Amino acid sequence: MHTELHSRGSLFDADPPGLASRLVGLRPHQLGATPYEHPAEPPFVVFAGGRGQGKTAVLLALRDAYRGHTPIALIDGEERQFTVPPAERPAQSWSPVGQALTTAAEQLAEPVKGAGRIAFPRLSSGLLAVAAAGWGDRDVPRVRLEAERILLLNETDSWLSGFAGRWVSKVISRLVASMSGTGPVVEPTIEAALEAFTEGVSPAHRRLRKAATWYRDYPNADGSPKLALILLSRHFRAGGDARRHAERHLVRALLADLDDAYAGAVQRSHRRGRPVLLIDNVQEPAGLGLLEPVLRDRADGIQDQAVFFAALRGYAHPALRNAGRLALPEAARETGWRPGISPSSRALLVSLPPLSPTTPRAYDEGRPP
Repeated sequence: MHTELHSRGSLFDADPPGLASRLVGLRPHQLGATPYEHPAEPPFVVFAGGRGQGKTAVLLALRDAYRGHTPIALIDGEERQFTVPPAERPAQSWSPVGQALTTAAEQLAEPVKGAGRIAFPRLSSGLLAVAAAGWGDRDVPRVRLEAERILLLNETDSWLSGFAGRWVSKVISRLVASMSGTGPVVEPTIEAALEAFTEGVSPAHRRLRKAATWYRDYPNADGSPKLALILLSRHFRAGGDARRHAERHLVRALLADLDDAYAGAVQRSHRRGRPVLLIDNVQEPAGLGLLEPVLRDRADGIQDQAVFFAALRGYAHPALRNAGRLALPEAARETGWRPGISPSSRALLVSLPPLSPTTPRAYDEGRPP
């Protein structure tokens, strides 16, 4: 048990429930339900501390405690895949945040006990528009690989089945055909994708049609899904504040897809607790690119039910200036957290107590002993 390993009973206790149980709604390592401490909006929990405080080990223990019971994903902002684009991927169509969203969705999609895969049609539609900005070189093998990875995020129980492979191949063939000639590819690619979504009759096509319409409220889109996705791609390609604006919508898309997986009495009866996203080294671009949009949206009244646990190197960050603050032992029974008006007040900064002298250093650094 990680409780003894880290002396972190305030986080992992099952009875009475510790912080993780009260936020996720499930006891660690089991399907026993726990009442939510914050039913309307959970705080974005950030574990703070210097090197050697066991932050990575705590995130790994959380993943072990809930994997297979509720959707869960773990990313590390310092991993190379979140710091530099692949050699063949143009920088204009890649960012640490986009990579983090893709990787997190692939993990969150995995089936859990009593429930099947989660589909991410909104995120898929947005990521496809962003990726199209990098297809101007007509590198067809790369286009097929990138498009397949994105489109398969929309799959549920037919993941990698023959049917899934056939419909994905048909959509990709339509996209490749739209790239003939020498002009820009973003608009014809998005148009071809929307046409392919419209013509199909499978559940996957229906999800993508619904997802495309979700983008109608994108600023200056005038209710047009096609224009919305073109603008999203254009803003992402522009970089700077425009890219951050597009990334905020992609983060929102992932959370909206997660909410859909829990919508309705049937889904809720199969899915217990809340989905969990774990972010190590949240101070890096991939981490901040998830943290800041979530805090801003929650402050703006755009709700989601995902539980975030992150690890921060250090004890403070400008993005967390108004966060609530607790030492982990103080959160053993309740946090007393109440959000304010500012986005950063939606976070709860939790400092970790020193590890026991007997705790193995390998666990502290997140490695097997």
